[in-house]
Amino acid sequence: MKLRSFQRILAAVACLGMACPPSAFAAQPAGNAKDIQLRPGGVLVGQVLDQQGAAQAGTTVSVQSGDQEIVRTTTDANGIFAAQGLRGGQYQIVTEFGQSDCRLWAADTAPPAATDAAVVVTGQEVVRGQWGYEGAGGRWLNWVRSHPYITAGIVAAAVATPLAIAASDDDDGPNS
Repeated sequence: MKLRSFQRILAAVACLGMACPPSAFAAQPAGNAKDIQLRPGGVLVGQVLDQQGAAQAGTTVSVQSGDQEIVRTTTDANGIFAAQGLRGGQYQIVTEFGQSDCRLWAADTAPPAATDAAVVVTGQEVVRGQWGYEGAGGRWLNWVRSHPYITAGIVAAAVATPLAIAASDDDDGPNS
């Protein structure tokens, strides 16, 4: 009798997990991404500055999507760069000493708050990968957040094991 109750509880937990929308477990988009309107022809214009606001001439600028480099260019004497042939989407503008996350928009689809140029400030911390970063919560909490299904399985096993042991102890006869 206890085993059936246990099975019903597990089935209810499984149904609850399947009823949750996948977006509840999805990674959140970068909160500091800037909206930038592309110029005609898919041209992204921007400027590279140091932390004091001085233009960085001759800096290599890479526009990346995920791990793939889409365009590479170099800044002029005023720290200005132009990257051609881009389409709307999530990109990273990466220099040797700084990175800026952005959402690029075609001119007719950009939100009102979008700017018409990118600004990358050198000297900002660039974090690549998740294990080297000890952000809010530390390494293990970040791992738990990144692997919700594995964490849920571990928690379910931690709850189910004592219940199963207790149920098997109750099934022994009165003479035990």
